[in-house]
Formats: sequence, structure tokens, C-alpha cells
Amino acid sequence: MKRILPDLKIIGFALTILYGVSLLVFLGAIRVPGDDHLRTFVYIVLSAVLFICSLAVISLKDWGRRLIVILNIIMFFSLITPYIPKLHIIPIYFVFMNIVVFLYFSQEKVKIQFHDKTTKEWRSILIVDDDEIHIKTIRPILMTSGYAVLSAPSGEYGLQIAKAQKPDLILLDVILPGIKGREVCKRLKNDPSTKNIPVVFLTSKDSQDDIQAEIEVGAVSHLTKPVNPKLLISTIKQILN
Repeated sequence: MKRILPDLKIIGFALTILYGVSLLVFLGAIRVPGDDHLRTFVYIVLSAVLFICSLAVISLKDWGRRLIVILNIIMFFSLITPYIPKLHIIPIYFVFMNIVVFLYFSQEKVKIQFHDKTTKEWRSILIVDDDEIHIKTIRPILMTSGYAVLSAPSGEYGLQIAKAQKPDLILLDVILPGIKGREVCKRLKNDPSTKNIPVVFLTSKDSQDDIQAEIEVGAVSHLTKPVNPKLLISTIKQILN
């Protein structure tokens, strides 16, 4: 089932209150004679939009998260610039709040909550590769797109995890310690419990003979390292859909 961060909606409610109070403060400030009404009006509009975005965050709408990140950057520079010589309490409050909001909503684990909303379950992908750096590179790409990620450092472990976890798709390297990638794919396809799991070879070997050999053992596609993130995700979506 979809995993929800327990504090995400609490923060959404807190931001709704904070932006609502900020909106009231700026509405009151615009009535003060002598103030920069144009700047205050801009703050009113930004606060109103941020208030709407915080409501969207409670409903896990990704556009709300994106707008909050963008508008907080705009508001940060807008608030801090006029007060560089002399900081006041309100700008300090907004500066720290904007930094916290930006850092929080930019985290991968938070971004994930706004993706894959149309599916009831997470699709799982098993990466079989002994290159830990490569796994660390593509893991966040897959997770940001709403996929649960499993990994195995060898062909033997890959076969064990595939049988136990039944992932929706396997990304498989050719050169592995122990059992090589093509043999792993062949065994997966000969096993009734794993034969229907699509296998995509993700490897630095890219000759036509290599690709043909991968197809012959049951692979559905071939991608070359270093992989383009957009191509990786589009290939996975095309296969799983």
C-alpha cells in the first residue's frame, strides 16, 4: 500500500495556519499610511497563493508542493533584500520558515508522496548489480517516480530476492560476481514463479551481439550505462503499462 509520512499532513495543516496568519498580517499592514503598499500587495498575493498550496499539500497534490518550493524561494529573496542593513522580526521569521519549508519539501522521501497517486500499490523494481555507486544513482530516480526499490549485489542474491519478493520488473547487469546476468535471466525465465517478471538489461555492454544474446535469454529491453533518467523511467512505464 502507499506509504504516507506521518508528519506530512501535520505540516500541511501547520503551514495552512501560518500562511493564513501571514495573509491577515499583510492585509492589516496595507492599511498603514506611508508603507510600501505595492510590496505589501505582492506579499498578500504570495501569502494567499501559499495558503491555497498548503491546502493542496494536505491532499497530497504535487502542484501544491512544487509551488510552495518555488514561491518560498521568491519570498525569501523578496523579504531579505530590503532588510540586509537592519533585520526585523517579521523578515527573520519568514526567512527561517522559508528555509525549513524549502528543505523539507525538496526531500526525495517527501516528493515520493505526491507521485503514483493513481495506483493503489507501489510497483517494485529489483536492481541486480554489484556496482553500489550505480545502485545509489538510480535508486532515487526510481523512488521519485513512485517505485519501491530492491537491490541485490550478485546473481545468486538476485534469484533469491526475485523468488521471494516477486518484483514487478528487474534491472539486470550482465557482468556479475558468481552467476552472470544472462544466466540469471535464463533461470528466471525457466522458473514458473518468476518467468513473467520482465527483465531489462542495464549494462555497459552495448554491441548488437550482446543485445541479441540478452533478448534470446528472455529480456524485454536493453539500456546502456550510464542510463538517461528520462529514458529509464519511460522504458519502465512502457513495459509495466
